[in-house]
Amino acid sequence: MRDLVRTGMILLVGLSMITTACNQAGETVKDGKGKLVVKLTDAPFPVSLVENALVTIDKIEIRSTAGGTSDNAPFTVLYEGEKVIDLLDLQNGITEDLLSMDIAAGSYDFIRMHVVSAKIVLKQGTTYDLKIPSGTSSGLKIKMSPELLIESGVESEVLLDFDVSKSFIVQGNMNTPAGIKGFLFKPVLRAMVQKYSGIIEGKVSENETTPVAEALVQVVVADTVYSSALTDAAGKYALIGIPAGNHKLVCEKEGYSPVTVDLVAVKARETTTLDFLMIRN
Repeated sequence: MRDLVRTGMILLVGLSMITTACNQAGETVKDGKGKLVVKLTDAPFPVSLVENALVTIDKIEIRSTAGGTSDNAPFTVLYEGEKVIDLLDLQNGITEDLLSMDIAAGSYDFIRMHVVSAKIVLKQGTTYDLKIPSGTSSGLKIKMSPELLIESGVESEVLLDFDVSKSFIVQGNMNTPAGIKGFLFKPVLRAMVQKYSGIIEGKVSENETTPVAEALVQVVVADTVYSSALTDAAGKYALIGIPAGNHKLVCEKEGYSPVTVDLVAVKARETTTLDFLMIRN
């Protein structure tokens, strides 16, 4: 999963304080400006039959609160070009950098990302070119809450979370290639300023030696799934861009009894480790 200025399935934007006017790469940040990094990451998607979930982005914009907060307030273009991203590459903490640049110090409340094409490729070769919703022709507006504060000489990072499982809706039976009739594309994204967020990671297993792969780990906020991840072959998972605070986590997989853990504490800029022990039904 990656930053807002850097793209992936989930985009995370965070701020890291810099003691001088130089960033970690040694690049000088101009006076009166701070560096913005945007990354993209993704939530889990049933991948047993899917080879690629591709989106093409041709523009990324940001809105300063200095220009007002009405619907007609102007956006500033951060990137124009063409980026093709496979969202299935962005799971379990993996992100893709969308951009990294100096922007004027100040407060920003929205990012707008323009998706011009989307495509699903099944492992047996069938390709589905998906229709982009007409309502998103001007771009996907993603609210940053809390707002992004760019400070002079400071690097800030934003994470964009592209929820693949909600954005690509299967038509037909997902269990077999022959049963899939197509996909609907209804993009669902969230944005999180990294300095207000932390990471939850851990392992899901039956015992000390038997990991559970493809278990679904979800962060639930107010009875709604906020973020989720699928465990890898070693049973490991990572959830990034999780707001600081106490959260409920649920781990489940077919054939096992679900496990719920309440009040998992997440601290800003820190990693919380939580392992799950699952029991077969």
